[in-house]
Amino acid sequence: MGARLRFAKVIDKELFYVKEKGRVHPHLESRVVLRDEPGTAGAFLVIRGWADDHGTFTERWKLQGPGGMTIYESTPREIHIATNNRTEQVQDEISDLELEAATDDYNVVFYLDEHEVGRVQFRVQLDGK
Repeated sequence: MGARLRFAKVIDKELFYVKEKGRVHPHLESRVVLRDEPGTAGAFLVIRGWADDHGTFTERWKLQGPGGMTIYESTPREIHIATNNRTEQVQDEISDLELEAATDDYNVVFYLDEHEVGRVQFRVQLDGK
């Protein structure tokens, strides 16, 4: 298993498509918008890019809240990287996730073939803040 996580972003869907025009770039800030605290988060995307190997891998990821508790787990899926010279971008949309608090202490943890290969911290902020 030699695939590498090249980038990962967790971002509010509306912010991504309206403000960022659907473009991933190095300065894209990961953040999820929470309408009330506690409450339901607005729809958001988990976007990531895999590269540096070719082949088929089983990918899964999970969201961890403050303190490391798992608050969401993805369904495992196979991803195929066709060539070493290309980054394979994958994304999932999450809707109606209940979150306890707005804080900077959330993480998304990525696994390939059951090995942890990356961890990215993201912020949950109250709407309008």
